Parts: sequence; C-alpha cells; structure tokens
Amino acid sequence: MNVAPARLGEYEPVKLQTADLSVDRLLARYGGHPPVFSDVSFTVGRGEAVALIGANGAGKSTLLKCLLGFVAPAGGSVSIFGSDLGELRAGDLRRLRSGIGFVAQKHNLVPRLTALSNVVHGLLAARPGPRSWVQALAPIDSRRRALAALDRVGLADLAMRRVDSLSGGQSQRVAIARALVAEPRLVLADEPAASLDPAAGEEMMEVFARVVRETGATLVFTTHNLDHALAHGRRVVGLREGRLALDAPSHGLAIGDLRGLYD
Repeated sequence: MNVAPARLGEYEPVKLQTADLSVDRLLARYGGHPPVFSDVSFTVGRGEAVALIGANGAGKSTLLKCLLGFVAPAGGSVSIFGSDLGELRAGDLRRLRSGIGFVAQKHNLVPRLTALSNVVHGLLAARPGPRSWVQALAPIDSRRRALAALDRVGLADLAMRRVDSLSGGQSQRVAIARALVAEPRLVLADEPAASLDPAAGEEMMEVFARVVRETGATLVFTTHNLDHALAHGRRVVGLREGRLALDAPSHGLAIGDLRGLYD
C-alpha cells in the first residue's frame, strides 16, 4: 500500500506525564554566531526510546551536549530526573551525570586494554580511584558487573581480548557495555552506528536497543539512518533549520514522512 508523505506540521507534539528528560524553549549558540537552534521543547518519558533526526548542521550533537550539561544553553532549560541543569552546582551535576550513560560515534576505548578493563571504566563515576582503571585491580563485584554487561552485548567470550584486536562492531558493543554497566536511568547516544558499515551498524543497533530496553533505561539517540530511527525509536523528534519540526510516535510514520526534514 502506498502512503502519501505527510506534512510535518500535521503531527502534534507528544505529551507525557512522567518525564526523565524535559527540554523547555531551549536555545543554543556559540559565541556571537546565529543560534544553532531555538525554541526547542520536548519531553521524554521514563523507559521511552526517542530517535533524534535532522540534516547535518541541524543541531543534534549540540542538543545532546546541552542534555549532558557540556554546553550551557543561551536560553531555556533542560531538566533531567526533575533537576534543572542550570541550577545545579558542579558537584551535583557530576552526581547527576553518574546516572546517565553515553555512547559516542567513536567508541573512545583504550586500545591497549582489554574489553573487560574498558567496561570497568564505566564504573569510575560511582567508584573513582585506581581500582577502576584496570580489571586486574578492580573489586570482584566490579569485574562481575563488567562481565555481565559484556555478556548482554554478546561479548563475554572476548572479555580478555585487547580492544585493538576487535572489529569496529565489536568495539562499539564494548562501548555500549561500558555505558550500561553502571545501570544508568538515562542513555544518550550520538549516532552510535555512524562509524560502522551498514550490516555491522544494523546488528549493533539491534543489540543496543534490545539491551537498553531490557534494562528499562530511557534512551535518546541521534541518527542519520531513518530505518534505525523508525525501528528503534518509539518516538521520532526532528530538527530542521534550527527548529523543532517533528515530534511524533514512530508507529505512525514512514520514511517518506521524514524526508521533509532534509529538503
């Protein structure tokens, strides 16, 4: 059956009762340059998976940095777990970040260390100090949690392999395990499949979405792959020319509906 592309304006923003993340009239700019985006508002409910899409330069990565508190917005607010990031002291912001897992485009692992040691690093925020630097020094509970995280992404048998001997897809799975080992309530991911070939990217996204869903965490991920957005996001939020242009359940969308974001 052919489905006619819908106009982006036809979709009403999704409203939720219980939000882990709330963005209200957010504006971001760098220096005296024009805003990267402005008047962006949306909420993400507990346990929800949201795909954030838009053309290059639409502001997806900057928005994620605002959500992590790495970029201070020029206007508006970001609230995570009910706390306004702009009102938190540095120590409180660090503690809040310990409840957030982050997966970057590039895995940013330590190549000469084992997969297990790299996953143990995901516990540094909760257990700072040299015993979280390498698995050999880590408490047995930390090693067990790291091994369980690797098992969830299908890499328990490669736990003692150095990361520089792993494939790109395997390395990104290690990065996912590292992000999830501390059992975060919220997971943010910046185009996690961008550095992989299509087959490896699809396999990795299947694993990533499944594991996050099983843990019950809330997920926000950016992607240029519209198939990934519709398959793994319960909702799709779209930016276009610095504005929020779409906020709709994915089950009512088709790829043709999203192409207007890239025109």
